[in-house]
Amino acid sequence: MNLLALPLERDQIYSIKRRFPAFSGKVPEEARFWSEEDLEAFFGSNGQKQPRESARPGAETCPLLSRLRLELAKRKIDEPTIEYAAFSRYLQSVREDWYRNPRLTSVAECTEVSRLRSLQGMPSEPVLLEKPRDWYARFWNLDYFKRDCGHDYWFCRPQFPAFDGDEAAIDQVALHVSIAEYVEFARTLQRMDRKCDQEKSIAFPRLTMDGYAPFFGVMRKFFDECWTKLGPEGLPDMTPRLAQVFAHAFSLQDPVETLSRFYKVTLAATGSITRLHVEVAGAHSWFNQIEGRRVFFLFPPSESRKLYEETGGPMQETSGFATSISGVDLLAPSAKRHPLFAEAKCQVAVLYLGQTLVIPSGWWWYSVSLDPSVTLWHQFWTEENKLRFPEIAWEYFNYQKMTPEFWTALPQKIETLKETMGEAE
Repeated sequence: MNLLALPLERDQIYSIKRRFPAFSGKVPEEARFWSEEDLEAFFGSNGQKQPRESARPGAETCPLLSRLRLELAKRKIDEPTIEYAAFSRYLQSVREDWYRNPRLTSVAECTEVSRLRSLQGMPSEPVLLEKPRDWYARFWNLDYFKRDCGHDYWFCRPQFPAFDGDEAAIDQVALHVSIAEYVEFARTLQRMDRKCDQEKSIAFPRLTMDGYAPFFGVMRKFFDECWTKLGPEGLPDMTPRLAQVFAHAFSLQDPVETLSRFYKVTLAATGSITRLHVEVAGAHSWFNQIEGRRVFFLFPPSESRKLYEETGGPMQETSGFATSISGVDLLAPSAKRHPLFAEAKCQVAVLYLGQTLVIPSGWWWYSVSLDPSVTLWHQFWTEENKLRFPEIAWEYFNYQKMTPEFWTALPQKIETLKETMGEAE
């Protein structure tokens, strides 16, 4: 079986099948990824002889993985994202040390994010908060989402967040899948490729389900009861009040429903990467880890020049985009194209079960999941960055069918809303 080769065309498969007129079975979809020798053995044995790996029931594939492989084949994609390729290469040489103590060796300095027990106000740098006792979201793991939200649908992508300057074909892939399908996908990859083997990067490609908004839909009944208990105590958050102003400006009926859109969930397979970027609309954010481990590398706003910032505009009909990203290959930077990166200073945090990472506005961050994981996260605004809140409209309305006239008028609507908020100070 050769999952790294380009898949066979349907005509090629049936050309081989015609040589075995006694065959009476069904040709499985994953046969496109078999070698011609495997197909000859399969047809010659009337379907009894399959490639060794795919003969193990339930081990080789799942519906989403099969669908993704076919999508990559249709688009003639035979390389993973740049970020995942770098990560899988990097692990070959540093696996054990990196899992115990992840560090970036390509920068001038890499220090741990400060750890705190509690907060008294908005921090100026990222902080890692220890697990509180009996925190509210502790039961919302992968099994919970599969059981209680399994029939809900969201988008998943090999590259997250999207960027309007993306040119690689794989960066533009997006699939609309059920939550149950994605959980099964994450479990399958964990069984088959938990070490993120470089040679299996196309056989077992990564998808991230990020920005999932369950509180806007199937979990709305919980949100009304619990939203005040989800974030860390002592953290200022004007988002509820700003959501009311936003709802009024755009004639939205329910301000609490509007607020629910800023509490999101990331479901991630091992090796799923969030590219190096800055949050849109100047948002602060916090990330609470419910299952698995997730590594974050963070750079202050002052390091933007050394990260070779690329800027782009808002994107329509896209689930999660960034307007500022870095083109630096974080784990294997080019000294020729990005020489200043070697002078950069960063911070690192490994987010474990129950811990919360708070990231202030303007900070750059990159993450990779070390296990199948669930992260609850929240974009929020304070006095410091509230005037940028209206910019979130570009992302907020992306999930809805809006008219061309709406998008044309949106920039002026955002500026008017900013003026209104400024006058209210």
